[in-house]
Amino acid sequence: MKIVLGTPINAVPKPWIYFHVPALLINALEVRKNPRAALSYEGELWIDSGGYQILRKNLNIDVRDIQNIYREIDAQLYFALDVPPSPQDSPAVAKKKFEKTYRNWLKMSKKLEVVPVLHIYREMGMFMKYLEKYLDAPALAIGGAVPYVLTTRGVPRGSRQMALSLIAEARRSYRGHLHVFGLGSPSITPILRAIGVDSTDTATWRLKAAYGKVILPGGGERHVTGRDVKFGKAKPKDGELSQLCQYLAKTGFPQLDGFYDRIAKSFEYRALVNAWVVLKSEEEPRSPTFRKLLLFQTKGLSTS
Repeated sequence: MKIVLGTPINAVPKPWIYFHVPALLINALEVRKNPRAALSYEGELWIDSGGYQILRKNLNIDVRDIQNIYREIDAQLYFALDVPPSPQDSPAVAKKKFEKTYRNWLKMSKKLEVVPVLHIYREMGMFMKYLEKYLDAPALAIGGAVPYVLTTRGVPRGSRQMALSLIAEARRSYRGHLHVFGLGSPSITPILRAIGVDSTDTATWRLKAAYGKVILPGGGERHVTGRDVKFGKAKPKDGELSQLCQYLAKTGFPQLDGFYDRIAKSFEYRALVNAWVVLKSEEEPRSPTFRKLLLFQTKGLSTS
């Protein structure tokens, strides 16, 4: 399964300068004339439409605007402009957003080859109805899973299992390349592999580093700086940092010199470590909750 790094165009650091990164995902709303030059990157480039930001900020941007941006950029995958439903949306509101997302894809597909986006929503019937409309698409992306799987605030109990079950249903029905937005955490990637997902992405490698945290193989994060924090205060337990260092050495991380000092003092170094871990981790989830979800999906596949 391919792990794609989400990144701002002017991001520092640039992990792809130090080691192989399979692909980068950038936001169309940030695109300037030559994003490859700003990124210093000639590899596989994917462009997201920025649908979530457009909706959240109530921006006046439509299909034609996104098409014009896409025409100027040499990329391998372009995602259709989507209108993500919120977990709090009523079925009537969610249906309008599903339909608008579908119509956007139809419009854009007349001019460009774009990947449609199908969103997780609590009503399985609605999800499956629109999945049927995308079965002939060259690739398919599943969006909107993060609130259900990684945050779970404001969503019903059992939402993790519901969202993962919908992804599994999409995999059973759709035989092309299946991408899942935003679930590139080492806690989740083993589950997606078990389902048969082809790719996922994450931007948390930078975000966690900015908050003073490192991501551990198998998932979980530890705060490693001396500054005070208001959330995610978990410090490394005995031996965890040495285990992380050993893991980096075993998997060939190219920047091990000064590990203990640099991980505490340098945002850029933590971001490099986090990027490496999310790209390389194939361990079972550390979290008992996600281990159970992995077991459920594995058993479901073995009995299907």
